[in-house]
Amino acid sequence: MAAKRVKKLDGRKKGDQISKLPDSITHQILSFLPTIEVVRMSILSKRWRRVWYSVPALNFYQIHTDLWKERFDKFVDECLKHREIGMRYIADSSITRFSLQMPHDADYTRVDKWLNFLVVKNKMEELDLLLRPLSRTGLTLHYRLPKAILKAQSLTLLKLEGLKMESPLQVCLPFLKLLSLKDVGGLNDHSLEDLLANCPSLEKLVLQDCKDLSAPRVSSSSLKSSEVQLVPRQKIKIEAINLRSLLFTGAQYCRISLATTCAGLESLSLYNVEFLGRCLADYIFKHTLESLTIGGSIGWNDVKNIRSPRLKNLIISQRLSKEAGAVKVDAVNLVSFTYKAHRMKKFCDISLNSPNLRVCNVKLTSQYRIYDTNWYVNLMRLLSDVSCSKNMCLDVYYEEALIIPNELRSICRSSLLAVEHLKVTTYSRLSKMSDLKDSLYWLSPSLKSLSMEQQKNGFHF
Repeated sequence: MAAKRVKKLDGRKKGDQISKLPDSITHQILSFLPTIEVVRMSILSKRWRRVWYSVPALNFYQIHTDLWKERFDKFVDECLKHREIGMRYIADSSITRFSLQMPHDADYTRVDKWLNFLVVKNKMEELDLLLRPLSRTGLTLHYRLPKAILKAQSLTLLKLEGLKMESPLQVCLPFLKLLSLKDVGGLNDHSLEDLLANCPSLEKLVLQDCKDLSAPRVSSSSLKSSEVQLVPRQKIKIEAINLRSLLFTGAQYCRISLATTCAGLESLSLYNVEFLGRCLADYIFKHTLESLTIGGSIGWNDVKNIRSPRLKNLIISQRLSKEAGAVKVDAVNLVSFTYKAHRMKKFCDISLNSPNLRVCNVKLTSQYRIYDTNWYVNLMRLLSDVSCSKNMCLDVYYEEALIIPNELRSICRSSLLAVEHLKVTTYSRLSKMSDLKDSLYWLSPSLKSLSMEQQKNGFHF
């Protein structure tokens, strides 16, 4: 009994400690929770109820059931109504951050009312909207973004997904730093350029699957980071003098052009894209790139030679490619090299001249257990090509991929002559540890340390 009382008292003390937190810290904690959880917590005490009326962030996530949809709409209505009442009596209780995720049918009239309240009666800083289109008798209906949103001058973050913009746009977002547009309809080349021209403080742009674009021009003197994903046959030109990081993912027949003004680019990732203008290899050599990722179908003729005195991190990623290609890398300051191949019958021919390389990562994934002589010969050639670092990490799906048959060991030379520290990760059960270890020590005769582990949470390519 005494022990139970002590536990209860300890629990009370912990509860008291939470209650003693300053409102500013409590607000920060509650801002990361779904609003429904915050409301539930507000029932616990009068203090929590008062805090709820002044939490600066509201986060609503719709669940897909007809019953919950009706409750969800009413719940948002009630929350905003109570917050409006609270604003009359509590200073500094305006809503500054609002997230609304409605991946299923939405009542657009209600959404209009919610957004009108947020923009007109609050000083909104961050707005995140996901509204999936409605399907009605064969028609697809998109939620149309209220024009007032693009004139909410206090916004610093705006994320839009699944809705539609109506041209012409009226934009005044002087403090916006992050803009994310995913699957946004009605956004054509001219309207995007107009939108960006009226965001003079923009630092990050995310542009993904906006199907009404054709050949947009992204021009911004403040932009520092951008992530772009195009649909088939789109092309894009980027003019951003302060751009430091670019992630570009294309589809069939997608093309990208980087203006000469993008001279300060430090990190570049290209997937499934044709590089317009100067040769990609020439661009890499002449600019300040420190990190480069190239993957997918990018036209391997453009990257036969990668020469850069500044490059520190390089990733080459191939997936389902018919042509493996050949790449010559001459980067004296390269410290990390990664080669990824997914379901490839043959690997890229790699010539690696990087004397300061600290670690080499090789990730070969295929869930098909087809490990024949050709596989092992290609594997040993690849490992020999990239064996210029003392440290290597090898990721394979099945351990059999690395167990070189004895008949090949008797006629082939070891591939990893320079490797002293090897880490091997598989994504299936390790059942042949002894055979795997023998093969790895044969592959790397200078080995000083060996680590083998099974990753249980799946392979991430």
